[in-house]
Order: sequence, then structure tokens, then C-alpha cells
Amino acid sequence: MENYTILMAPYSVGPDSYKKIPEYCRLYGTKAVVIGGKKAMAAAKDKILASIASSDIDILEFVWFGNECTFETAKHLEESEAVQAADMIFAVGGGKAVDTCKLVSIDLNKPYFTFPTIASNCAASSALSIVYNEDGSFCDFVHFLESAKHVFIDTEIIAKAPKEYLWAGIGDTYAKYYEVSVSARGEKLEHYMALGVNMSRMCMETLVEYGAQALEDNSRGIASYELEQAVLAIIITTGWVSSLVARNHTMDYNGGVAHAFFYGLCNLPKFDENHLHGVVVGFGVLLLLLIDGQEEECRKMIEFNRSVGLPVSLSDIGVTMEQVAACTATMVKDEDLEHYPYKVTEEMILEAAKKLDK
Repeated sequence: MENYTILMAPYSVGPDSYKKIPEYCRLYGTKAVVIGGKKAMAAAKDKILASIASSDIDILEFVWFGNECTFETAKHLEESEAVQAADMIFAVGGGKAVDTCKLVSIDLNKPYFTFPTIASNCAASSALSIVYNEDGSFCDFVHFLESAKHVFIDTEIIAKAPKEYLWAGIGDTYAKYYEVSVSARGEKLEHYMALGVNMSRMCMETLVEYGAQALEDNSRGIASYELEQAVLAIIITTGWVSSLVARNHTMDYNGGVAHAFFYGLCNLPKFDENHLHGVVVGFGVLLLLLIDGQEEECRKMIEFNRSVGLPVSLSDIGVTMEQVAACTATMVKDEDLEHYPYKVTEEMILEAAKKLDK
């Protein structure tokens, strides 16, 4: 048997989670640099500074990460004096900011800690960076051996963030269960992969139970129990699952029809600029279920999508059947479908889309 070690990102959650910074970061040094989005750092700055005021941790500088997670952006940050002098990196913000910090961390061999200020994806806890080209188009997936040393989730900050981020996070997260469970079907699984596959159900069940109330509380800026449960499903559960079921390229169960559908539609002009990733993926789950013959489950998730305002038809995401047909060749070649229990064809996608439009 091959030896392996599984390292999952630990986390602190709640309105006072930043108070734990000295306890968990002091083991890695005293000098930190904060890298993130402008709005994210503005939202988190006062709490971060207050949490370290009586400790020996010093913030060297607050550095804007840029516009996109690109290899060029990471190299530019690595040339910063503050980044070079820091013992550790505090990654603050959404997926692109955090993923950029991961690239910097691995290049400079510095530990990083994440501070998600929105709940739209699992970047804060996953061992993966989604890298783009300078023009905003997709470039590459970069996998890491380790995730963040610690994730600090301030639910008060997230509750005050725009509601659409949580909305997109719900669609992207509940897709994880259906994509993983189909991709891993019939496989003989190592312990850690079996753990990830079984854990993936929580990505769906938690959001079905708490998603609608979490969105309502987010719109009112309330850091409720329901919001916290939804946020943990999006940021932590999904990140852990993603890491557990993707230990190498030949045994990666993360992908599926829902994500292939989104990336295929990105061939349409400015589609990715005008559509939130998770919202479209939430519709892609319905296609996945129909293609997989799970019509009763599809009907159940249609009702869930309606309850949280996620799309249930092509018109809800502003595309036509003709536009989908123009993108299906790309969809079926997407790497999210490379490890699937059967071949997904263009005809399957079109037939499922027609059924949903009816």
C-alpha cells in the first residue's frame, strides 16, 4: 500500500473568530503581510489589527492583490518588499485573491492563512488555485499538497457582504454532492476518498435545510446560526471534500456535467463576465440529474432552486437552445468529464436542456 498523509485546513468561525489569530499564527513567526481585494481588506482591516494589538504579531503592509489570479500577478506580488520580508501571508477576500496568495505562498515557501469575506466558494480551505490569463480567460488548475494553516471565518463580515455571493455559493456547493457521487460511482475507494464522497452529501443537505433562511439573514446583515451553517458548507465542507477526492489527476472525482456546462458557455461573448459561476452551476445540476436518469431527484432540486432563486430554465440564465448547441462540443471535452462512469454526449446535454425548458 502507498503511504500518504491527509492535511485538512482547520478553521475558526463566528463574529469573534479573528481573536484566535495570535494563538494559531504565532507558531509561524511575527511578521505578516495582508494580501487581498480592496473591499475585502477594508471590511477586515480593523478586526485584524484589533486582534493582534496585544500580541507580538506585526502587519508589515496591506497589499492589493490585483484584478485576476494570474501567474503574472503572483510574480509581481512576490517582488514586493513586504511580501519578501513577511514570515506568513494573510489572504483576505474572495476566491481570486485567496488563490493568488496560494501561488505566492508556494513560490516563496511561506505559510498562509485565509480570511474569507464572502461565501461564494471553497477557495479559503481548498488546496487548489484556479488561474486565469491576463485577459480573464481560464488558464490552469494548480494543485497543492497542503491547504491553509488556518481559516478564519468572521460571519459578521460575511453577513454584511452582498447577497449574490452567498447565492452563487449555494449553487456551486450543492453541485459538489451530485458531481462527486456520480464521478466516483462504481469505484473502489481508498479511505480518504470514501470519506470525501460520503462527506459530499453534507454539501447538499445543509444548504437544502438552511440555504433559504441564510439568504434572508444575509440580506438583513444578520450573522445567524442558519447563515453560519450555510457558510461552513460552502467554505469548509466543500473545500475538504474537494481535497479528499482529488489526490491525483487519474482519481479526481470533483468534476461533472454542472461545471462542464458552465465552462462550455464561457465560449459565448462575455458570458462569464455577466453570470455568477455558482448560479449557472446550480442550473447545471439539473442537467446532470436528467442525464443521469434521476428525474425524481431533479424535480426535488428544481423546487429547491426555486426556493432560493436559482435558475430552473435556460431563459433564467439568459441563453437559448441554439447557444447551448453551439457550446456542447466544448462541454463534452471539458476535463470535468474526464473521470465519469459513462461518456456524456452532446445529444444528452441538448435533450436534458429541452426537457427543462418544457
